[in-house]
Amino acid sequence: MNDAGTAHFNIPNLLFDNRTPHAASQFDMLDQFGEAFHVVVARMGYMLGPCGADGLASLLPMARQSPLATQDLHLDDDTQAGTVQESDFAPYKPGCDVIVNGVAHAPRGQAMPQFLVNLKVQSEKKTLIDKTLQVCGERAFRKKAVLTRLVQGCARIATVGLLRPNPWQLSAPLAFLQLPLHYSYAYGGQFRIEADDCNAAAHDSCQANPLGRGFVRHWYLDAKQIDEVPAPRITQPSLPCTAAQFWQGAGGKELPPPAGLAVIGRGWLPRRALAGNIVVKDQWDADDIPALPEDFDFAYWNSTPPDQQCPHLAGREQFTLTNLCRHDHRSARINPRGNTVLRFSLPRQVLCLLLADKNDQLLVRRLAIDTVLVDPEAGTVELVWRAIVPADAGQVASRLLHVMEAAQIARIELLEQAQEALSEAAGQGKKP
Repeated sequence: MNDAGTAHFNIPNLLFDNRTPHAASQFDMLDQFGEAFHVVVARMGYMLGPCGADGLASLLPMARQSPLATQDLHLDDDTQAGTVQESDFAPYKPGCDVIVNGVAHAPRGQAMPQFLVNLKVQSEKKTLIDKTLQVCGERAFRKKAVLTRLVQGCARIATVGLLRPNPWQLSAPLAFLQLPLHYSYAYGGQFRIEADDCNAAAHDSCQANPLGRGFVRHWYLDAKQIDEVPAPRITQPSLPCTAAQFWQGAGGKELPPPAGLAVIGRGWLPRRALAGNIVVKDQWDADDIPALPEDFDFAYWNSTPPDQQCPHLAGREQFTLTNLCRHDHRSARINPRGNTVLRFSLPRQVLCLLLADKNDQLLVRRLAIDTVLVDPEAGTVELVWRAIVPADAGQVASRLLHVMEAAQIARIELLEQAQEALSEAAGQGKKP
């Protein structure tokens, strides 16, 4: 490391040979302490097939494998809208992001005011993710009738202003069939008053979700004489939307976190706080490279809410999506309660690196799944795999292999066991 915020380095080269049909790449990174490492990232995609007799939809490899995402992708290519997925060139994710870019569909295709959707991920031993959201039809916060507000105004006068009754009420949700699970329908938002001859411009936004609805302040409501504000349509069942919540938020109290199943913005709180304190230099040398802040948290690269993150996946995990596709989707079934259930399991497979040092000593290192993107509307499931190799480990060449047959996987496991035994023996030999 050099001055704070910069680094000078010369990372040893790692030759990379992709022997798989999947898109893959190798790049180099530095951590916040100036330690270099190689990163290998790969992506594979599947189409959702028909639902089988066991209730599981098949996963069929895409005829044309999807490329790595080299940049963040946004809804309708609008950078001010929600993010569909982020670049695959993140250096490291401490956990696995499970992203659902989808639509909530009413059970049995029958319009109703509200219903629940659920995402569940299970390994052979335990449940890794179990997230439920409530979605509802269009509704709004509306000013109460004039007579009601007059009565409340009298109560405020009688208490010398100590009591400020809530003049707002929440309308009942309308029946609906489907709703895109975008953060524009969750709690959040922003508002602005443009400058004129009498007033300066004013602007405020929800730092946790500037795209949403329901975030206002008293001064804005009064200045614009607003009588109706669209209410959130996606909420957490444990934190139902209420008029009291809206009124308290208008007074400056914190609102519930935005509810959704998609990627949250890089600049939204609390995620952006994980980036640490960035050092700004007035002058940069020709060979200066901006370094990560020392308090940088690699969890910043995880793009989903914490309740959609789980340990890295390896295959065979089962996914269950409830009311997140049409009732007549070919990959889904209707359960006894009338809900639409889409269930599939990830294939058993190994994506691994065969590494060699300059003495041709070989080492096997698996890639782990750190991103799963599910799009029921498109009928796709995509997996992003990643591995890191310390740059000072002496590896000079790498080959990416994809293993699916049971006998081949068993051989990989034997190699890993042998490596582990050698490593333990070497560690014991160093003990005094």
